[in-house]
Amino acid sequence: MSVEDIHSVAVVGSGTMGSQIAHVVALGGYPVRLYGRSQQRLDEATTACAGALRQRVAKGKLRADACEQALARVVTTTDLEAATAGADLLIKAIAEDREAKRALLVDLDRLVPAHCIVASNSSTIPSSCFADVISGPERLLNVHFFNPALVMQLVEVVRGPHTSAATAQTCMEFVRRLGKSPVLVRRESYGFIANRILFIAMQEAFRLLDAGVTGLDEIDLAVKNGLNWPMGPFELADLVGLDITRDILEQGYEQTGEQRWRPPRLLTDLVEAGHLGRKTGRGFYLYVAGRRQAVPLRAAG
Repeated sequence: MSVEDIHSVAVVGSGTMGSQIAHVVALGGYPVRLYGRSQQRLDEATTACAGALRQRVAKGKLRADACEQALARVVTTTDLEAATAGADLLIKAIAEDREAKRALLVDLDRLVPAHCIVASNSSTIPSSCFADVISGPERLLNVHFFNPALVMQLVEVVRGPHTSAATAQTCMEFVRRLGKSPVLVRRESYGFIANRILFIAMQEAFRLLDAGVTGLDEIDLAVKNGLNWPMGPFELADLVGLDITRDILEQGYEQTGEQRWRPPRLLTDLVEAGHLGRKTGRGFYLYVAGRRQAVPLRAAG
């Protein structure tokens, strides 16, 4: 199957990633069916994406007609069978829960056409974990968009040992047609490329703090000004969510057996105390009215 054979795309999952991926695909000129379990959630997601795209129009970064045409290409539904019928490419974008993904893929394999490419947006769970539930595993792979998908250029196309070269190349070309920058990951590895490097770097920041080498804000400032990161590792961990950060590290440790992935005590202590970052108002830093307080909290505080 070539990229020329992709005419209809289904996106399963109406959270932040799923809804934004659907609109990225629509901006690329493809009709999209976006599936979600709740119509209210679908409406909220599409409203948020419409607002983001219309802001681009207001800033002169997107033509008004291109915006409205893209929005019209996205059709929402709570009927999984209707969402997937006749799809040439399906992108699964649900939470990082292995059993939930597996159960969904069992249903999807029954519903999608035999030629349909099945792409998982997972950032940490490789498609090989599910190859046994797909009747044609050569058409299964990871296509990992980054959050926020409407903005981020990078997309990792990850070829599993079961994935055909043709499937991987078709997805590379498809991503290019969306105006994104794909990279081919030739062999599955925990965290693939960007997140593998990112979270190991965050681990080093946690170790520096734990060892008393310096403070939170000093590390964040050094990384922003010295490495040109848009935000420091502690700011980023608070944005991602400390519970999610811990889970990613735990999965890395479980899958690789490498000690460098083991979550540090200062991180797990905060999670166990319910301090999960921006979403709870407290993580490595304290947030007041959604803004980071000038004086950060220490991990043990």
